[in-house]
Amino acid sequence: MARTVARVIVDALSELGVRQVFGVVGDALNPVTDAIRTTDGLEWVGCRHEEAAAFAARAQSQLSGTLGVCMGTVGPGSVHLLNGLYDAAKSHAPVLAIAGQVPLAELGSDYFQEVDNDALFSDVAVFRATVTSPGQLPQMLETAVRTALGRKGVAVLTVPGDLGDQELTA
Repeated sequence: MARTVARVIVDALSELGVRQVFGVVGDALNPVTDAIRTTDGLEWVGCRHEEAAAFAARAQSQLSGTLGVCMGTVGPGSVHLLNGLYDAAKSHAPVLAIAGQVPLAELGSDYFQEVDNDALFSDVAVFRATVTSPGQLPQMLETAVRTALGRKGVAVLTVPGDLGDQELTA
């Protein structure tokens, strides 16, 4: 049975024991927040600012010894995660940041609010990658989580807005 990219992300987080995801709702990540909404045992914790979401994910990780998860949408949403992610990195707290991105066809075109997340997070993240096809997601997500936990640092997985509803087969 085929599942969407968003559903695969959320199911994996749930299987890892993640109980809360902190963030600000934004259109590029709507499929992911909707998948969280329909998943028992996983709670979306809406924050007033992405910076607070990243700090909350860091605090949860550091206090519980588990993976903290935060989300920020395209452009400013992702940029606002930086302060909290630097705090996580300096505290050696494993945090996964899921960052929204412009649609795939618009990458590299100077599209409204486009930010090169891989470059933006290069100094703070022990892993960073942009998913460009549904088939890449399972391996990239696993690598992101393993790296964050193994190196006790920040992993950033960027998901273009038009990918969340796309299906993976098998």
